[in-house]
Amino acid sequence: MDHSLSLHPATLQSQRVRRVLFAIVMGGSAHTLLCWIALQLDFFRGGDALFISLFSIIWAGHALFVTFMVLGLNRRLAEPAMILPLMVWSTTGLLVTAAVVDQARLCVMLIFFAIVQLGVLQASLRQFIFLAVYCVLGYAIVLGIVWIYWPEVVDVQGEWIQWALFSVMVLGVTLLAAEISNIRTLLGRRNAQLADVVERIHDMAVKDELTGFYRRRHAMELLGKACSQSARGAFSLAVAYADLDFFKRINDQYGHGMGDMVLQRFAEVVSRHLSGQDFAARLGGEEFMLVLPVSDEQEARHLVEGILMGMRSQRFAEAPDLTVTLSAGLAMLAPGENPAQVIRRADAALYRAKETGRDKLVLEARS
Repeated sequence: MDHSLSLHPATLQSQRVRRVLFAIVMGGSAHTLLCWIALQLDFFRGGDALFISLFSIIWAGHALFVTFMVLGLNRRLAEPAMILPLMVWSTTGLLVTAAVVDQARLCVMLIFFAIVQLGVLQASLRQFIFLAVYCVLGYAIVLGIVWIYWPEVVDVQGEWIQWALFSVMVLGVTLLAAEISNIRTLLGRRNAQLADVVERIHDMAVKDELTGFYRRRHAMELLGKACSQSARGAFSLAVAYADLDFFKRINDQYGHGMGDMVLQRFAEVVSRHLSGQDFAARLGGEEFMLVLPVSDEQEARHLVEGILMGMRSQRFAEAPDLTVTLSAGLAMLAPGENPAQVIRRADAALYRAKETGRDKLVLEARS
């Protein structure tokens, strides 16, 4: 089970590939070296030919795992880390070579504990139990096969004592892995809860709770970045100031609960029109700022006029006679202009819209 979900997918995949490569190179090399030493000491039945054949197959399987992950095919799996299949394959390689290695059989099987390390922070308790049972029973089957076909090379009593010792060690490691698995699961839950709390605190700090729009301070930071991007030619930038008409009258006549409902409805209308890099901010009360990266002035005007029309068409079941309108001022960022300057022009355009009848959009000409 992979608990690195907070990582970027490409980073997470790269981490998986590095982890598997390290495990294969270190564990596989130790296994190969030990069996090669057994071969030199004449403990490896079958000689050079069998040694080369077995380890060619084992390393071909390792290479297949790595290739599968490098190509990204593991991402389609329920367990993209592929920990259990890799541990089972590596354990199978141990069992096969243990059947042909005399005198050093237990040494070969002890590499199993290095294989377990691969999954100690990722595999589940159920996976560890499966792997432990597979290894212990597989080792017993190997001893039985050797006893039947090559009894002359087996010290029966000594081999089964070693098997019993190995089984106890596997049990101990499995219990330790179970404890680590429980701790890991608990930490995963705590980390998820902490991430949720941090996200909520961040949202409270930068977003208005009622509308979900950015607060003034964070919006000004984002506006500064948008102005810099626009100055580099990434897009044209429009800034709109908007004000709900006669909002105080709505609060006085229908109550603040109705006023909050109007603000939330306005936020819904705006959200339906904004996309991509657009964002909205609540500057205070019923005053809002819209920052709109656009291709040209006409696109910005159509977007804001769509919001005005959308708000004008809203109806409220709690107040059937209520119609809410919006006044807005729009300014396009001029070359060399800073955020404060374009904001002043948008605010001046909003003032003109309110002075000349409200429920309209006024475009502030560049000075």
